[in-house]
Amino acid sequence: MSLYEEQDDSLNAICPYCEYSYQVEGEDYGEDSQEQECDGCGKKFWLNQSFSVTHHTRPDCKINGEQHDWMLVELRNGKDAFFCQVCGECSLVSQDGTPKAEKDHA
Repeated sequence: MSLYEEQDDSLNAICPYCEYSYQVEGEDYGEDSQEQECDGCGKKFWLNQSFSVTHHTRPDCKINGEQHDWMLVELRNGKDAFFCQVCGECSLVSQDGTPKAEKDHA
């Protein structure tokens, strides 16, 4: 059993001796253990960092060369608009009752 505890934080590095907290500079990031010296108490400790990535994806009819699957929706302001049921694109209604976006891409 140790007198001091290991520290984990997703934003800052925390000294395991005095709990001084600081943000590590971006150019100092690395997945190898790094020896650090605390600005608070002057003691040295090991800093280990791990990284995670979040992927965000969305559908897109245009990049697939496909036609939108438009659905006419009445908006709260009393006007109508078209929404693609595949990719979520929004289009105002043209004077002839078709989506304006289709005319822009035709």
